[in-house]
Amino acid sequence: MELEIVLIVSFFLISVIGTVLHFTHNWFKKGILLHIFSAVNESTWEHMKLLVLPTILVMVFQYILLRDRYFNLFNTLFILYLVEILTIPLLYESLRLIFKKVNLFVTILIFYIAIILGVYIQYIMLISDISFLNEYISFVLVIIVTMIFGIFTYYPPKYAIFRDPVTRRYGDSKNST
Repeated sequence: MELEIVLIVSFFLISVIGTVLHFTHNWFKKGILLHIFSAVNESTWEHMKLLVLPTILVMVFQYILLRDRYFNLFNTLFILYLVEILTIPLLYESLRLIFKKVNLFVTILIFYIAIILGVYIQYIMLISDISFLNEYISFVLVIIVTMIFGIFTYYPPKYAIFRDPVTRRYGDSKNST
């Protein structure tokens, strides 16, 4: 499969699965693993978390299809992951500081911009053979970032990015204060 097709499919997989994960916490009240990947509230962190599982699934998809063609695949997958999850707070929090409140449509748009930007940078890195880190280190960093998302789902720090603007609570509003 051509690289461009793989990346377009990756964009749609991340978009669709990430969007569905916004609602699964309310649909399925129990399920430790599901809640690690679902948004448990409306905080910026939880919206960043919507990208974790879909991007991991895309990593497996891309690894199967591209592993023999690109020496820097894990590098680009780590950068995809990092760009996606950092773009959301950078855009959202900047807009929130400027306008005090961010429109729902803009919030949704930021989610898709994060995915597009991540996939585009991954594309540039793949076709240019750009590599920042050792492939093994990139793989380990993906695991560490994923573990941090899992841990902070149940033990969110008391910082603004983790605070639900609706309930003013941290983490799952049914279980924390």
